[in-house]
Amino acid sequence: MSAKYEMLETKWKLGYITRETLRGWVKLNEAKPGKGITPEEYERITGESYE
Repeated sequence: MSAKYEMLETKWKLGYITRETLRGWVKLNEAKPGKGITPEEYERITGESYE
């Protein structure tokens, strides 16, 4: 799991961040590997597929 996964998952469960915010973290990880979350982690957090 990425370094940001647990923090983002917690914020998602508390309702502090949106799907778009999480998508931004996936895009960041694509541009700078290791700095965001993977599409698979997005799916684990939201329960939805990342497209």
